[in-house]
Amino acid sequence: MNLDATLAAVAATPRLLVVSDYDGTLAEFNTDAYAVSTNPTAERALKELAALPDTEVAILSGRHTEGLKQVTGFNETDFILAGSHGAESNIGKIRALTDEQQAVLDQITTTFEELAAQVEGAFVEYKPYHRVLHLIRATDESKAAEIYERASHADIPGAHLKPGKWIVEGAAIDMTKGTWITIARKQLGATAVIFVGDDRTDEDGFAVLGPGDLSVKVGPGDTKAQYRVPDVSGAGEFFAQLVAARRANGHAGVEGNV
Repeated sequence: MNLDATLAAVAATPRLLVVSDYDGTLAEFNTDAYAVSTNPTAERALKELAALPDTEVAILSGRHTEGLKQVTGFNETDFILAGSHGAESNIGKIRALTDEQQAVLDQITTTFEELAAQVEGAFVEYKPYHRVLHLIRATDESKAAEIYERASHADIPGAHLKPGKWIVEGAAIDMTKGTWITIARKQLGATAVIFVGDDRTDEDGFAVLGPGDLSVKVGPGDTKAQYRVPDVSGAGEFFAQLVAARRANGHAGVEGNV
């Protein structure tokens, strides 16, 4: 089936879980991670979806939850905000690191800080369960590429390293977007899941979806997703179509509007 037909079929499911990445999916990238804004079409559509019955909307991001609140302006009454790939969420939340995990995180911190010091503009972001080496501001592209490869393959026993767009994430816990989606589906009783994302870390989410679900890749690149939209604007249009399809299948809510 084409995207429109699949969208209509999944939108008819009794209980729908809609999951979206943030950066590169709902907002364009920026060298200042907090100088971003949510695509207005996507923002309106997601708010409308969150108001529909039997429909849950989650923002699943590598950002920590407080940062996610800051850039989206979304509240946790209407939305599920799953930061740190879901490690920071009411669903599947990691309560605390063990001493062994903390030691691994400390080693990741040391390694990433040493690498960041080798190229101007690179920096390390500290999250509760992760460290993120950012290279988008690096002034030497060749050196940044070298640092990216070294960080991606750093020899740190117990570490989980995830290369992304201009970043490498290091964690002492094995929480992926796929892990979180699997847990959330079960806890929420979702009969179908829609997941939209653009980055390498989103591939873990696409991989756990089944034939009754819908996966959408934003932008170019190899992917496990079923379908693709070209950019952030295309993702916004997709979510707007989803609102219409969900309402057309009898999930209009009390007033059918927001």
